Amino acid sequence: MSVKGKLRSARALWREVRDPPLITRNESLKRERIKALVSTPCPAPVFIFGLQKSGTSAICGLLGEATGERTQIDFEGAWEPYMSRLVRGETGTRAFVRRNAWAFSARIIKEPCLTLAAPELMAHFPAARAIFVVREPASNIQSILNRLKIPGHLAELGGDAPPLPNDTWRCLLGGADLGYGGQSHIEALALRWSRAAETYLAQPERYVLVRYEDFLADKTGAIEGLAAAVGLEATRPIDHLLDVQFQPAAKVRSAPAEFFGERNLEIITRLTGPAAERLGYA
Repeated sequence: MSVKGKLRSARALWREVRDPPLITRNESLKRERIKALVSTPCPAPVFIFGLQKSGTSAICGLLGEATGERTQIDFEGAWEPYMSRLVRGETGTRAFVRRNAWAFSARIIKEPCLTLAAPELMAHFPAARAIFVVREPASNIQSILNRLKIPGHLAELGGDAPPLPNDTWRCLLGGADLGYGGQSHIEALALRWSRAAETYLAQPERYVLVRYEDFLADKTGAIEGLAAAVGLEATRPIDHLLDVQFQPAAKVRSAPAEFFGERNLEIITRLTGPAAERLGYA
């Protein structure tokens, strides 16, 4: 190809991966998009799916260390407004992967915002393997609210709640990407948990399931088992990392009944109960 031809090709690719409304004011996203220009997605990635605060960061970090594979832990190209567009089907999977080719060039990819698009991503990458992380619903939602410093007993977000840090968290607690509207943040999070669980339950043969509680009970054994299940070799020691906090943890953690109160805990139990029971959470 001539020099002019290469330049035309590069310009065309840049038009495809950029996003004019945001690209100029978000330097981190801009760097991701620029690196995408010279990146090739891994043909057989290992995805780690699971909701925010379900343990995906710890599992990804330890799996990457044990296997020596490059990991991608979160990337801005999957945050709002891109998350909603992908989940609702407004952005095609092929275009999404191309725009985020740098992130998808890693062997192990963990981004909770991709969880509800797991079926489409697995179809796009037929050679991919995937781990699906679940956590007891009340504990998972409590951890999310602790992360955001939101008291668990609130019936709705308002004057007593701190402002949410960004559009991604506003979407996660509002459910706009899933077409929800009018629900409380507790209902939206419970419905999101159920939607994620049902994503796994619809195609359990396509994923390797790990419950966060089982991972905590034997981190080394869990990582070794997961590596073998997805075709990786865990040959490096991880003992020195077993107690590392890969995400901020709550300083004090109260029991769910105390944290949520009767009303909010009942909402969570009612909305997540059927899927939770199928995953062994009675």
